[in-house]
Amino acid sequence: MFIVENGSACKLNSDFLIAGFYVLYCPVMYLMFLNHSLYRKVVDVLFSLWELYPVALFQWCYHTRIRCFGDYVNPNENTIIIMNHRTRVDWNYTWLALYHASKPVADQRIENIENKDTNAIFDIICGGKSRTKFVLKDEIKIVPGMGWIMQLNYFLYVRRNWQEDQVNLSQFVDYYNKLECRNRIVLFPEGTDLSEDNKRRSRKFAEANNLQCYEYVLHPRTKGWVALCSRLRSSGLNSVYDVTVAYDNPVNELDLLRGKLPLEVFFHFKRYSIEEIPINEEDIKIWLNERWQDKENSLRKFHSNGVFIDAITGHTPMEYGASSLRKAKLCFVFWTFIDIFFLYYILSSVLFQFWVVYHSILFIFVTWYFGGFQNVQYKILEKKSL
Repeated sequence: MFIVENGSACKLNSDFLIAGFYVLYCPVMYLMFLNHSLYRKVVDVLFSLWELYPVALFQWCYHTRIRCFGDYVNPNENTIIIMNHRTRVDWNYTWLALYHASKPVADQRIENIENKDTNAIFDIICGGKSRTKFVLKDEIKIVPGMGWIMQLNYFLYVRRNWQEDQVNLSQFVDYYNKLECRNRIVLFPEGTDLSEDNKRRSRKFAEANNLQCYEYVLHPRTKGWVALCSRLRSSGLNSVYDVTVAYDNPVNELDLLRGKLPLEVFFHFKRYSIEEIPINEEDIKIWLNERWQDKENSLRKFHSNGVFIDAITGHTPMEYGASSLRKAKLCFVFWTFIDIFFLYYILSSVLFQFWVVYHSILFIFVTWYFGGFQNVQYKILEKKSL
């Protein structure tokens, strides 16, 4: 989703996703049938490299400033990142925020780097042991390019049908447990963005349930959060990061297509260790609702005085400096080369055209018949584990 000249950041990012899908992901996909552990590592590395592309695009090319406050994010933890959903393009800027906020804690740095073993090499390239995974609406997986890549990266899809979502969650956790992978799972508990229509619905819900009416957030949906937190706790969850996002000028997809981007995006990171999260399901639900109360108060302060407020200390969280864009710029050049490669061969090679058509049909079929390649991956690993 990106723009060339007053209006194509949205399109440019989409082009790179499609090029990367056919040139890199499709060949690597077949590794899942031969060496699934290696496949998982390579695919996660590819996505980690792509995550750097929007960092360079928005900050280097379009001069968007990302300002981060509060706690650093440890890139080696199993963690859940919960965020308010200000706009439908929040996920674009989440990668930028994590790029600047992720710094390993001194006593939890990547182990065995000096030995240069296989796992350490992958972790060095990715910038840490944990991989970013999003909880997404199920319909996103059908989007050509982007949705297909997210299938291969095994994101967690939800349909708001609890019976199906519960099965998907269980399989998601089991899959990564079997591979001994660490993840940073990004969850938007509100389930939708802060549009005027959604605010009206949230107010009606609050009035019907005798709850406070919010202005800057929506009331969070708690069932999926409780299940995710409880399920991951039993498989090594280290922490939860409560992230509050705000914009100087909120935008949507149409704004990006028109070349209208925010100049500054603000993120407040607050880390809670797993010991600080309640165990009882009802208490976990209350804990999340309390965090959203804190967000409302902090965003009210932000929109009146331009600063966040830490609910525990009562003080303004400290802002930390941005990371160098050198690594992101190198990845931008890398993906530019991939896009040029794709364009050249799609215009000049009949064999490559067949490759593109074949894999397009394959993914449409697998998405329709099996529900997506994430389900195929789960079944393959399940059979290998028997």
